[in-house]
Amino acid sequence: MASDFAKANLTVISDTQLKNLTDSYDAIILNTSFEVNDIGKTSNEAQILEFVNQTIKTIDIAKNLLKDGGLLFVYGLTNYLAYFGEYLDKLNNQEKVDYHYLFKYWIACEFGVSATENSIPTSHIGLLMYLKSKSKKSVTPFNLNTKFVRIPYKNCIHCGQNTKDWGGKKHLLNPLGTAISDVWHFIEFPVKDANKLPKPVIDRILLLLSEGNEVLAVEQTTESLNLPKQEENISIFEPQKQIDHLDTVVHSDCIAYLKNLKEKYPQGSFDLAFADPPYNLAKNYSTYKDDKEDQKYINWCNEWLGGMCDNLKPGGSLLVLNIPKWAIHHFTFLNKRLLFKNWIVWDALSTPAGKLLPAHYSLLYFVKEGGIPTVNIDKLQYIDSRDYCLRAKCVKERKDSGDDKKELLSDIWQDVYRIKHKKDRDHHPCQLPTKLMERIIELFTNEGDVIFDPFGGAGTSAIATKLLGRHYVITELDKNYVEIAKKNISKVVPDLMGNLYYQRESVSNAPKPTNLAKNQFEKKYINLCIKKEKVLNSEDLKNEHSELFTLLSDYSGDFNKLQTFVKRQMEYLNQKEL
Repeated sequence: MASDFAKANLTVISDTQLKNLTDSYDAIILNTSFEVNDIGKTSNEAQILEFVNQTIKTIDIAKNLLKDGGLLFVYGLTNYLAYFGEYLDKLNNQEKVDYHYLFKYWIACEFGVSATENSIPTSHIGLLMYLKSKSKKSVTPFNLNTKFVRIPYKNCIHCGQNTKDWGGKKHLLNPLGTAISDVWHFIEFPVKDANKLPKPVIDRILLLLSEGNEVLAVEQTTESLNLPKQEENISIFEPQKQIDHLDTVVHSDCIAYLKNLKEKYPQGSFDLAFADPPYNLAKNYSTYKDDKEDQKYINWCNEWLGGMCDNLKPGGSLLVLNIPKWAIHHFTFLNKRLLFKNWIVWDALSTPAGKLLPAHYSLLYFVKEGGIPTVNIDKLQYIDSRDYCLRAKCVKERKDSGDDKKELLSDIWQDVYRIKHKKDRDHHPCQLPTKLMERIIELFTNEGDVIFDPFGGAGTSAIATKLLGRHYVITELDKNYVEIAKKNISKVVPDLMGNLYYQRESVSNAPKPTNLAKNQFEKKYINLCIKKEKVLNSEDLKNEHSELFTLLSDYSGDFNKLQTFVKRQMEYLNQKEL
């Protein structure tokens, strides 16, 4: 890590010594207690509330020792941190307060993991960062040395280019390295050793703070919970009848729809409920005003979250995507009603600007007790190594050459980029990449399962659902998006071999040549093979049909499957002649 700064001054004490301190500090780091065996365990609110309340007492003492403009860091398991964050947020709602504690970042620390059975390995330990300020309107400024403390760039081990594709913003790249984001990667440090605040985390905090800052690190001595292993609570229930609106875009308010559905099908209708709500950031939606006051927004979210809980089948999964600021409140609401499984981090690519780059979204994963949840980790256990870039050309070239290094899938997803270019986006301000939806659906459902999305938007979830052989129900309040979603879903069509694919059209409505070229290549190739009376491989095409060989490099389908299809077609034609 590049740095021209000396570290801030660090003092380490136990929480039992806090009461004796009278000095003020520029930053305080609280290392909350948890056992190695607690990492990755499921929990609900009743199991952890006693420990949470004890820790809040320590936070109360620590925050009072901060200077105005001081930073409070709280390190610990994600299912505890949400309660600490909610407590600090609620302090700001009191009528008379001397200081406010303002959410700045949820820093996701990623550590090295090993494979686990029937679950997603937990590599994510959280680090909350709050700012102490005399005023909420005129916020006391704070400083982080992000100008010089940066992460060295990494080059793809196959193509040699930067592993992060900044597209048209390459001119913004800083020669000292990439800016530090709110996801800190320490994969060389095992998560099993991360229950005590790891030195790499402390070092980074100290480098980010100014030289001469006084920093207090507090080790919590309160006995950690040592959570019991959660036994599956299985109940027997009548098979669900087919619900209304299957494979339909419903023009409706999601809260009203879920309420009516619960009355009609009280045992639950959905195997997976996924929500990507408006983030309350004043985005430009057509009918929804994305600028609700904080508490009004939280209350509104609780209504549709409660409706999704009610309509899950026993064993069904609920996943909600939001920025960390709101995910804290989603967690504390859901943890009263469902069983917590994972706090997944979608580490999406951010543009190179700002202090700590707000690079990630929180993807909370809960299940409804009473059934066996689906987790197809055996099918998706390995993903492409982070040592490669994600440029389509490089991916194709290296896979064709057999260069295909893998790593374990954990709860930090850094291999899916957000949609960066307008050519890939429909008329929606927060459209998700299809790859993200496909992973969620493949991980947590099986073919034939029913998936619900209350904020259908451009139809990304329904498209992924249809492509993967599941059923969908999506609601959408905006009539314009309903029509866009229906149009997009209709573009899921079969190719000549019967495999579904998405016939994409960009926001500019310009015709896309790729799908046309795909069909043209398949037809020409099939006709040529029949004419030559053999299944042609790439070397045959090179020697016998240079035009088709050139098209092969841009073919978006699976050439091996196409060859198998042609072989069967030729066998059928031969039998017919006999």
